[in-house]
Formats: sequence, structure tokens, C-alpha cells
Amino acid sequence: METDPNQAANFRMMVEMLDRNILQSTFDMPMAEVIGWDAISGNIVAMNSVALTTRKLTLRQGMRCTISDLIPELSVARLARFIDTVRRRPTGEVIFRIMLARPNGPPRLHRIVMRYIYEPKPTIVVMVQNITRYLEARVAASNAEAILSTAIESLPDGFVLYDAQDRLVICNNRYRDIYRKSAAAMRKGTTFEDILQYGLDRGEYAEAIGREKQWLKERLAAHRSAEVTVEQRLTSGQWLRIVERQTADGGRVGLRIDITEHKDNEAALERFARTDHLTGLLNRRGLTDRLNTLAGELHADERIAVLHIDLDKFKSINDGQGHDAGDFVLTHVANVLCESVEDTANVARVGGDEFIVLIRSTGEKDASLATSRKIITQLSQPVSYQDRICNFGACIGIAYYGKDSEAEIDSALTGADIALNEAKQAGRGQCRVFEVAMRDGAVKLIQMAQEIRLGIEAGEFEPFFQPQVNTVTGEIVGFEALIRWRHPTRGLVPAFDFLPAAEKAGLMDALDDVVMDKSCAAAAAVASWGLDRASISINMSMPQLQDPDILKRLEKYMSRHNVCPANMRIELLESTLLDERSEIIVQNVHRLIDNGFLVELDDFGTGHAAIATLRKFAVSRIKIDRSLVQHIDTDDELKVITGAIIGLASRLGINVLAEGVETAGEQRALQDLRCATAQGYLHARPMPLDALKSWVSAHQAIKDSAKCRHAKA
Repeated sequence: METDPNQAANFRMMVEMLDRNILQSTFDMPMAEVIGWDAISGNIVAMNSVALTTRKLTLRQGMRCTISDLIPELSVARLARFIDTVRRRPTGEVIFRIMLARPNGPPRLHRIVMRYIYEPKPTIVVMVQNITRYLEARVAASNAEAILSTAIESLPDGFVLYDAQDRLVICNNRYRDIYRKSAAAMRKGTTFEDILQYGLDRGEYAEAIGREKQWLKERLAAHRSAEVTVEQRLTSGQWLRIVERQTADGGRVGLRIDITEHKDNEAALERFARTDHLTGLLNRRGLTDRLNTLAGELHADERIAVLHIDLDKFKSINDGQGHDAGDFVLTHVANVLCESVEDTANVARVGGDEFIVLIRSTGEKDASLATSRKIITQLSQPVSYQDRICNFGACIGIAYYGKDSEAEIDSALTGADIALNEAKQAGRGQCRVFEVAMRDGAVKLIQMAQEIRLGIEAGEFEPFFQPQVNTVTGEIVGFEALIRWRHPTRGLVPAFDFLPAAEKAGLMDALDDVVMDKSCAAAAAVASWGLDRASISINMSMPQLQDPDILKRLEKYMSRHNVCPANMRIELLESTLLDERSEIIVQNVHRLIDNGFLVELDDFGTGHAAIATLRKFAVSRIKIDRSLVQHIDTDDELKVITGAIIGLASRLGINVLAEGVETAGEQRALQDLRCATAQGYLHARPMPLDALKSWVSAHQAIKDSAKCRHAKA
């Protein structure tokens, strides 16, 4: 039986045939050209009246032609291939379709049946049927069954016809092949219900298993409706689309279209849409579906713990060791999480390095907390990738949902996200359980982030500058740029009040650009005041140093204001520099130094600095943290610690600046320890650029006056 590859087109055509009653017309009036030629000599030996009339030939004229004359669309090479195929087939027959031109009309689609007859003389018979005309015409009622059999056997889909009493009239072999377990009952005169029951008893229908009586009732009801189009799944794994229509005499005609491939593709697309392609876990969409399913299955005493997991140090692995290493780490994390739960369908990857685990239980919070701590411990273990060690960790936020929850299930995801932020703010490797008070804080962060965004657009952010002086000579050696927010209603807002919200909202790049631009402008202004050797120090965070274009960004603003690297200092937290968690950070620090920038460590003494690393990065200055400066004049232990830092830095050729100097006693103690450079409220508070010039003038006047008094003395 011929299989037409254009299944979709055939389906549409057959539905139109059924709806328009064309098939019945086809039975009533068969029309086909028949041409025969000798298989040895190639001479035309026969043509029926339809062929002669269609081609406007007499039989005498026709028998003088070749088959290529009659059907010029069949080239010699193509015709030879068809003849060879016919001879080799056991059936001695080949069927194909072709567009044929006709006098005074457009080309029409024709169905050609080529048959090889061996006896008594080798003959090739070609039956040419104008399908368009065939579908539009009526066949004679006396030939209906024979024509129907020929037509339906050429269909790629299952075809069946029942009479008004719902008894089988005819079906093609394709229909029998589809319903293999029911095929034995498909005899002419057998009712549809009996055939259906026969297959039902033998497990033909996957959807009927366990509910056979109800399924039979529903299927018969659908079958007896005027029109029906339904999908059906068989236990063989096949999916069918059933199209049934009522005939004019009250019978039923139907098609069975195999849509298994379509269903498989549909299922694959659905899996792709719900699954993370790297780890094979659920993605955010799949997680939502899974969470809703679990929520619907919960018993009164059960609840779902939502664990939102975010990796520490993952970006540094991606940047420093490449995306292949990052993918390896993500896959490793997925495996660890799957081993931590009973059902791997409850694990999802919802972001670059974010995962969610769902735990269904009747236990207390301690159970999910124990699982979370176990996960944190496992993920803190280093893993090896291509002979390199990947160090990372995780923070986890937990929220719960139960049958007694008043909020929607989605609120558990939101709560876990909020708890995760609390955990991350507490430090690495932390776990927090959601509390209602956290939501209020999250709302405030969102509101502040919106205000920050509007404030950046309105130019409300600017750096203030705090002087750095040599306490022995009185010389101004530089200024530290500290960003402030001139809020329209709250007044001057310090950095620690808005930077967490800005970082959470992804606004740090915009604020960094403000600081770099206005600090370069300040460097140019300070130089014009005669302070050629004074520099502007700007703080750089880890995200800035992870930006491959940070040097280009700095150079853009320096070029705009005509300043050079000697006018700028880059302040880094020692944890940022010394941790070396990202190769891009190391590379960027070396680029800055190679391009003439002076690099100094801020808040020195609060981390775990390695002196060898200070030398490796050619650090020009360290800033002793204020915690080692406050009350140093009265605390002998602080004198020992701070003195050791100053002495070691001096031996390494590294300058030292003391932060947070607020009293004359603290300054004298630092001078005794040979630290002459200081920054703090004793000398000046941070101030805007327009106030800085007045301060510089006043300071210079005081210094000059002191110099005169010293000279006179």
C-alpha cells in the first residue's frame, strides 16, 4: 500500500472529501485513462476512450505514439526508473502522482498506477487518473464498493465506514494495522461496539485501563455524535487522531491519523520548555508546575519546605577558569542536590547559579534546616576540574507552605528568595528561614531601589572628598572619594544606607560611573589649585574588578577631564585582592598597576592578608583600619598590633595611612609609631567639591602661618 509522505496535506484533503461528500461522488462516476504498451517493443497497444478523448486522438493516432509522447512529463530516464521498479516489485505495481499539462487548461495533479503484466504477453499498463476531476465527480453506484476499496487502500491513514446500523462496511489494511489487537473482529457486518469491546478485552486502549466500563460509555457517545475529532492513545504507544463524520444515509465514516511523531515532538518540546538543558533539572516554569502539583497533593498535616540555594564564588570560577569549568560546577551541584532528596523531580535550576529544592514532609523546621546545613557542607568542599581546584560555597533561604497557609503557593518561592537575601547578607555559607518581618525589609529595598534609579537619572548622587594629610608637614597628600546621595526629602544619605539596595537592584555600575566621572573632574580641579602631587582615591569593589572593561571605563573619564593615572589611586579591600578568587580580578589589578595607577589596600588589619601577596601586587600603600586606630593612645595592645603593621610595611617599602583619626592623642600615638599620614574627623569630614576648595585654602593658610612661626622661632 502506498504511503504518502505529505500526511498533513492528505489529512486536510480527506476531511474536505468527507465534509463535502466528494468520496460518494467518486464512487458514482469513475474516470481514468488506461494506456498499455508492449514491454518488449515499447509500442502502444491499447488506450481506453477516456485516454483518447482526453488527448483528442483516434486509436490509430494513439498507437503511433510512444508513452513519452502521451505523457511528456515522464522523461526517458524517469520512465526507465519506474519500469525497473515495477519489474522488481513482487506486486508488479507502482503508484505515484505527477502534475500533467492539458490542452486549454492549467496543469492538474494526476495519480498514475503502473502495472506489469507478465502473461500472456509482457505488457505495461498505465492508469492515469485526474485526481482533481476524480474528487469532484460522482462514481456510479454499482461500482461504489470496488472504487472505494481501491481509493481507501491508497490512503496513508486508517479508513473505516459503518452503515446506519453501525455495522462495519469496509476498512483498509492500514486501519487493521493500527488496531492490531482488534483486527480479528473487523469482519463485515460486525458492530462498532463489538469491535471496540473486543479490543478493550485485550488491552488495546491505554486510556481505558482501570476504567473500562466508563471509557466504553464515553467512546460510544462520542462515536454516535454527528461530528467528532478526538485523540486516542493505544497501549502500543501509538497516538491517533480520530476524525468521524456522519454520512447522508446515517452511517459513519472515519479516519485514524497516526500522530505519534507529532505527540513525541510535542512532549519533547514540553520537556525542553520545562527543563534546564545543562543539568537536566526542572527550570523555573517546570518548578512552578511541580510546586502546584505538590501543593494539590498535600495532606492536612503536611507542608512543603522551599530551599532557595545560591552559590558563592561561582562568578569567579566562570570568569577565571572559563564557562566549561562553570558548567562542570553547576552539574556537580545538581548531583549533590539530587542526592539530598528522595525525589529528583523536586530539584530545579532557576538561574545562572541558583537552585531550588522542594521537600515534602510532616517534620518541623529543624528537618529542612538539617538538610540545608548538609547541603552547605557538601557544597563547600572543593572539586577538581582539569587538574584545577574550584572553590565555592552556598547560602540557602527557606520558606514553608502548608494546607493551612492563607497565602498562595507562589508566596513560598518569594519568601525563600527573601530569606536567601538575608542569608547572603549574613555572610557565606549561611542559612535563614523566612519570617514576615523580612518581607517588610525586602519591600523597603525594592522601594529604595526605585528611588535610587530615579535619583541617578536626576543627578542626585555625587562623591564627597575627605582629605588625607601628612600630620608632620601639614601637606595635603590626597582625598578619598565617598559617594553620597542628596535625597530630595531625606537630605544627605550616607553610602551604607543605600549601597545594599543598589547592589541588589544591579545599579552599582551606574553609581560607579558617577564616582569615576566626578572624581576625575575633582582630580583636575585639585591640580588647578596647585596640589599637583595630591591624588583622588576611589574605592573599587569586586564586581568592578571583575569587569573586563574597567580600565577602558576609567580611561574614558580621565580623557574627558584630562587627568593621568598619577592623579588617581585605586582603593581595594584586602579581601578582594588577596582572596584571588577570580583570575580576571588578578589580571585587572596588574593592568591598573602596569598603566600607572597606584593601588592601596583599604581597611587593612581586618582580614587575613598575606605579606607575600602585598609584594606580588606591588601595593603602594595600606590604610590601617579605624578599629586599630581608635583609642590607640590609651590601648597598649593596639599600639603593639598597629606598630607591627607599620614596621613591616616600612621594611617592605609600603606607605601607611591611618583611617579614622579623631583625636590629637590618637595622632600623636601614630606619629610615635612612625605613621605620619592620616585621614579622619580630626582633620576634616568628607565634603562636596565646591566646599573642598575653601577648606584647602584655609588649611594652606594655617600651614603657612605655622611655617612662619616656626621660622621666627
